[in-house]
Amino acid sequence: MAAPMPRGLFCLSRVLGWWSQQPLLVTQSIAVVPVRTKRRFTPPAYEPKYKSEKEFIQHARRAGVVIPPERLERPIHLACTAGIFDAYVPPEGDARMSSISKEGLAQKTERLKKNVASQLSIRKIKAYDANFKVKDFPEKAKDIFIEAHLCLNNSNYDRLHTLATENCFPDMVWDLQYKTVRWSFVESLEPPQVVQVRCSSILNQGNVYGQVTVRMHTRQTLAIYDRFGRLMYGQEDVPKDVLEYVVFEKHLTNPYGSWRMHGKVVPPWAPPKQPILKTVMIPGPQLKPGEDYEELQGEAHKPQLA
Repeated sequence: MAAPMPRGLFCLSRVLGWWSQQPLLVTQSIAVVPVRTKRRFTPPAYEPKYKSEKEFIQHARRAGVVIPPERLERPIHLACTAGIFDAYVPPEGDARMSSISKEGLAQKTERLKKNVASQLSIRKIKAYDANFKVKDFPEKAKDIFIEAHLCLNNSNYDRLHTLATENCFPDMVWDLQYKTVRWSFVESLEPPQVVQVRCSSILNQGNVYGQVTVRMHTRQTLAIYDRFGRLMYGQEDVPKDVLEYVVFEKHLTNPYGSWRMHGKVVPPWAPPKQPILKTVMIPGPQLKPGEDYEELQGEAHKPQLA
């Protein structure tokens, strides 16, 4: 027979059994764990020393510092000008009128004004090019002139670009495709001489160009043949006396610039050029399939019997 269980223990077991049937509630404690990260830098508030740009420029000028203005512009390279500044107009026939006459006095006065302008331009050119001398320049210009024209004989256009400006190059090689040029220099009838010097700027005062006009009286030969070898212009064996006024230009502000041919001044009294002989094609008779032009031509010359 089982021993009787005490009443207090029985009640405790009943209470524990009821508690075990209830849903379990577990409370978790929230723990904060500090995580070390990178320390961010916060720049301090900066107060400018000068409140405006005008005040900063005034302070810099007092200190002797010159700040050039900032220009947000795209750079443009102008290798040459688009024309001649002041074209030299030689007197008719390249002669000098008597100073006693009214026309001769006006010509002398005009020439004196141009000489003064040329002297001022020479001074400006010497400020950029210390080696420039009016006495030595004509011979240098003559060598450039001869070498540039000899480049046309060999079709050496790469070398011609260094001897002629972008304004003169198209005029020299225009309509020379499929043609043969034969040019030669025979002699100088008169020593070349500088007749005019001009200096001007483009876009701004710092972009300076110089132009020198040289008078050349030479004897040359020129002959141009078409693609079939037919003579179009001139004669290769007959020299001609040529009087030319050639303009040479240089970009003075460019430290690597050089004197190049820029163009020629053609006076209004100059004689017209020799016309070019153009070759044309004369259409022949329309041949049928199997016919030959020579056979057809031979049958046409055969005598016809009555």
